[in-house]
Amino acid sequence: MSMFKNNKGVNYLIPFLLIATLYLLWGLAHGMLDVLNKHFQETFDMTKAQSGFVQFSVYIGYFIMSLPAGFIMKKAGYKRGLMIGLLIFAFGSLLFIPASYIHSPYPFFVALFILACGLCIIENGAHPCATGMGPEEFAEQRINYAAAFNGV
Repeated sequence: MSMFKNNKGVNYLIPFLLIATLYLLWGLAHGMLDVLNKHFQETFDMTKAQSGFVQFSVYIGYFIMSLPAGFIMKKAGYKRGLMIGLLIFAFGSLLFIPASYIHSPYPFFVALFILACGLCIIENGAHPCATGMGPEEFAEQRINYAAAFNGV
């Protein structure tokens, strides 16, 4: 029996690869935090303590959005929930454009917060999707393969 086929013979390899790209997406987003932090320190003459708001604005987004993300997945389903998360992530990313015209770090913090809310929803839905795309005995392997994309 294949790792990506269920007992009815449905092959989930392509959907799994799409879910794995979501792991890559939030791996890239978290990897860029330190880069943003350094640029914020230089551009806005921030101290290291002040630039801690970069991480704070992201991780407070996760803290606030964790329970609502589960509610969204329960009400909308995983497919729609992932789409909602991607839309919120895209909206937060697009907010960087107007934030760049304002010489202040605060619009960027808001954009990062919204971006993190989208990432939280995506993570909340991607883990169960990755584990459920095939036989139960291979669930751990699928989540590990998907998580490997996080560090790329």
